[in-house]
Amino acid sequence: MPDTPATDWTRYYESPFVTAHVTRRITGRILTNMLSAAGFPEGGSIIELGGGNSAFCTPLMRRLHASHYLTVDSNPGGVDLFREKHPGPETEALRADILTPDASSIAPADLVFSVGLVEHFPEEQTKTAIRRHFELAKPGGLVLITFPAPTLTYRLIRRAAEILGIWRFPDERPIQMEDAVRLCAGHGEAIAKRLNRAILLTQGIVLARKPR
Repeated sequence: MPDTPATDWTRYYESPFVTAHVTRRITGRILTNMLSAAGFPEGGSIIELGGGNSAFCTPLMRRLHASHYLTVDSNPGGVDLFREKHPGPETEALRADILTPDASSIAPADLVFSVGLVEHFPEEQTKTAIRRHFELAKPGGLVLITFPAPTLTYRLIRRAAEILGIWRFPDERPIQMEDAVRLCAGHGEAIAKRLNRAILLTQGIVLARKPR
C-alpha cells in the first residue's frame, strides 16, 4: 500500500481555503471563552505548536491579556509569515519539529495549544505530539488540543471535497473525542471538552491541566 501523501503546508499557509477567515474567527472565540473560564492567568505566556502564520496569536493575546506568544513550526514559510505578521518583543517564532524539540531550550508556558495539528501524524506520533504539549506547559498550566471529529457532517463534507479534488489534507486522520481525552489523561486532567459544529468540518476540543 502506498504511503499517504503529506499535507502541503507551504501552500496552506500561503493560500488558506476561502472560508478559513470565518472558521478561524469562530474557533478563536470558542478557545478564548474556554481558556478564560479555565482561569488563564493575566499576563500569562502561550506556546502554539504548529502555529506558522497563526490566526490565533492576535485574538488570544488581546482577549487573554497574555504577555508572550511563541509559535513552533517546522515549515520555514509559515515561520517567516508569522514573523512578518506579528513583529515585536512579545511574539516569537521558532522553526522546529514539534516531535523532537529540546524542551529544555524553550521556556515553559501557562498555555500550550494546537489547532488541527495532532491528526496529521500516524497514531504513535500523535501520542508523542500530545505528550509534547504537556512537556512544554508549566506545572499547573493549561493544554488545549483541537482535532477533526468524525461526525456524519465531517465525513460528508470531506468526501464531497475529495470527489471535487479540493481536499488539501490527505494525511488528516479524524480522532474520536474519547480517544483524545484518553491520550491527554495520561499526562494531565481533562477539565473541559467540546465539539465545534459551527465550522461544519466538526472539530473536537479538549482542554486539560498539567499536574502541579
